[in-house]
Amino acid sequence: METLKQYLLAFGLPGLFLIAFIDSAGVPLPGGVDLVVMLLSWQRPSMFILIALLAAIGSTVGCWVLYRIARVGGDAMLARFSKEKQEWVTEKVHRNDILAVMVAMLGPPPFPTKLFILVAGMVRMDWRRFVAAVFVGRFVRFTAEAYLAVRLGDQAMETLRQHYPSIGLALVVGVALVLVGRRFMRRAEA
Repeated sequence: METLKQYLLAFGLPGLFLIAFIDSAGVPLPGGVDLVVMLLSWQRPSMFILIALLAAIGSTVGCWVLYRIARVGGDAMLARFSKEKQEWVTEKVHRNDILAVMVAMLGPPPFPTKLFILVAGMVRMDWRRFVAAVFVGRFVRFTAEAYLAVRLGDQAMETLRQHYPSIGLALVVGVALVLVGRRFMRRAEA
């Protein structure tokens, strides 16, 4: 798989799209999309938004494929997760599907992102809500990583490793505040 990633990376932005797609469709690639987003953003700082956008679109399409597989027959795929985790994730998705999926897209490994995708498919979350939540979560994550790479260069990955819990929490809180703010604004207008 490392050879495949290196091969795709040689294709630049189209390769990034394919890496994001493959990784999110359930074939984990060593180092993942995050490292490639940071590397390309460091090499091409003026394109960091485009890099984050392509990674988010590729990841969204890959997640949608996994979501569709889960809708058809994801029981076998869920078997590798404990019943407790399955129940916990199912409860979160039932409570607020968009927020649950969006937060899962921001979570660092070993956060069970694939489990959230599978459960969203199994409980038949509306595909438009699913795609929107995945895209926003991934775009926020990849944009933050790309920006970090532009600002810190080759030190970005180490900084991310050391501070990801704090950075991830800040991203989750930021997204949650935007969603809550939008909900209150809609209620105020009604």
